Amino acid sequence: MKSLVRLGATLGLVGGILLGGLPAMENLRAIALPEDQVVKKLAEVPVFTLTNAQGDFVVRSIKNENQTVSQVGFFVSKQDAQKFLDDRLKKENPQLANTMKVVAVSLGDFYTMAQASKKKPDGTVFTLVPAQQQVELARTLLTQSGQQGQQFNGIPLFVPKFKKDNNYLTIPLGNERFIPFYFDKQQAVALIDRFKQAVPAEAANTEIQVVDLQSVIQTLLTSNDPGLSKIVLYPSQESIQFIRTLQPAAGQNQAQPARPQQQQPATRPQQPRR
Repeated sequence: MKSLVRLGATLGLVGGILLGGLPAMENLRAIALPEDQVVKKLAEVPVFTLTNAQGDFVVRSIKNENQTVSQVGFFVSKQDAQKFLDDRLKKENPQLANTMKVVAVSLGDFYTMAQASKKKPDGTVFTLVPAQQQVELARTLLTQSGQQGQQFNGIPLFVPKFKKDNNYLTIPLGNERFIPFYFDKQQAVALIDRFKQAVPAEAANTEIQVVDLQSVIQTLLTSNDPGLSKIVLYPSQESIQFIRTLQPAAGQNQAQPARPQQQQPATRPQQPRR
């Protein structure tokens, strides 16, 4: 969880606006990173599950056709994990539920455990449950863009981008710019809104692309485009607040959100590259 604490300190610095675009990866299947680097990217995002005091996961038996499968559920949303404990597990098995609590692990750890389990005969299935509200928002966006939105059942990521030039909007982090893939649509909307205020002439040239987390992971693992290193998975606002609770209580020294760059004459927003 150290990476999550580190990210919490960094997030305050990412409040500044992007500006300028990076070339879009037109075909996500044609883009890659070594697996350890992919896991490192995933490690910046918390996911939530249930454990007992000894740290054992809740393993449920699920009937799948003619066999019974052992399953451990993880949630993108901490609230959803708590709701599962309160509204379902406590009704199904109150004695067990009373020994359980919601805990966080990194998405990188989830991925590593899931991959290791796949290599075992009759291994436990690790599932990741999306925030249903974000799934519905993703379906709406996909439908509006002419795709089969109702068929989407993955973990949605929302990516602000330009329409005409097919470039991605970027955010500053240190001396570099990165492409944010958001778990929360509202964060993508907020980024686009700030860009529209900074560059009104380009307002109509922006949109939000929906991609599936699993597809992104597979893409990262199966190509060699150096632009992949610029992708950053950005946790939901709920998860960001959780990450910040992991930091030392002396929050007075915590970094404050940077002002949008367009408010600083010395660093006027760049137009997206043509």
